[in-house]
Amino acid sequence: MKVLIVSWYFPPVNTIGAIRVGKFARFLLERGHDVGVVAGSKWGAPETLPLGVPLARIAYAQPFDINAGPQWIQQQLKRSNLPANAVAPAVHSADGHRQPQHKSILRQLSNLYLWLTNIPDNRIGWLPAAYLTCRRMCRTWRPDLIFASGPPFTAFLAARRISQRIRVPWVAELRDRWADDPYDDSPRWRHALDEKLERSILKTACGLVTVTEPWAQFYRHKYEKPVATIYNGFDPHDFDAPELGSRPPENPHLVIGYAGGIYPGRRDPTPLFGALRLLGDAGEQVRVVFCGANPAHVFPLAEQALVRHLVEVRPPVPYRQSLEFQRQSDVLLLMQWNDPREQGNCPGKFFEYIGSLRPVLLLGLEDGVPATIMRQRSAGFCSNDPRLIAAQLKIWLHEKEEFGRVRGLPEAAREGLSREIQFAQLETFLRGMSAS
Repeated sequence: MKVLIVSWYFPPVNTIGAIRVGKFARFLLERGHDVGVVAGSKWGAPETLPLGVPLARIAYAQPFDINAGPQWIQQQLKRSNLPANAVAPAVHSADGHRQPQHKSILRQLSNLYLWLTNIPDNRIGWLPAAYLTCRRMCRTWRPDLIFASGPPFTAFLAARRISQRIRVPWVAELRDRWADDPYDDSPRWRHALDEKLERSILKTACGLVTVTEPWAQFYRHKYEKPVATIYNGFDPHDFDAPELGSRPPENPHLVIGYAGGIYPGRRDPTPLFGALRLLGDAGEQVRVVFCGANPAHVFPLAEQALVRHLVEVRPPVPYRQSLEFQRQSDVLLLMQWNDPREQGNCPGKFFEYIGSLRPVLLLGLEDGVPATIMRQRSAGFCSNDPRLIAAQLKIWLHEKEEFGRVRGLPEAAREGLSREIQFAQLETFLRGMSAS
């Protein structure tokens, strides 16, 4: 099978989307398929992932940043240092903080520009280059199927156009939701526009792929198309590599590790911080380490709970170091939005956590996909009650004191969740779509 993969994210950029798509491309090549990749560039993120596939198979299309001009104007205005008497009375921003009125107006104008031009997203400037790069690739090589992964969903626009041009089917992979994203705070008219555009694009796909069964059921009902559920999964080779080691460095503290960023107000460590405060003197034996999070999203919450001294924030690290950090932690923290709309959300880091065989502490929705998987596999503890969390921390502290480390998960906890198993299901699905 010949597969053209279209995705803004692809190695070497170090993002969870690039990890999934990059490893799938490698899987297809190892299974004997002929693969070509059209990806973005200038991602604005660390480029530390190994490619995993020959460079000759990849074409990086140069994007045009449609937001560069407005960003430059804003930077110039910030440097203008307007005198205090030239600034209009202050107003309250959406987060309740006071700000000069000219900044409020600039923010509103900036949002309006984004809503009017970033359709479907802020990578729309990549579309012309992505489409032309696909055309050049397909002049001498004709795929049997086009596989586009989003977000960003500009990849879907490129895939649809090249699909219509060369008359081959295409499949859309929704790693996250598009028009139905509950994290999107755009106005109603923009939501309506996204809904109309999503329907016009996805109705041309022969099939859809998403990452959890609740989302798959939603899209089956919405579009009446074949939809495959493919978990992000984990790669056993990443976690069983000798360089990661089998034992963590000596650390007298119970280390609770978190890898990645935070969504303020929606993925919130406050219940954990409250539990640490309830522990009193025992809490002094715990350290919560955030790797890659914004300190401004962490420290104020820890200070409110009076546990700032128990919290550490480290800068982002390359992928392999992130896996090592996870293996060396006693417990791994996962935060979900405690809202029913989060029910089908299951981030890629959750499967990395399971792959590391470390117990998981989940804060957030207690009947969501991650919580359900954890209960089925006895993979950790889920609660939003600081008192219950404190009780669980005491159990882990006892294990740490007795054994030197919190006991890891059994191998059975990650059974069936490897990327190889998940990708084999995706391969079967794509074969069916290419033959349809």
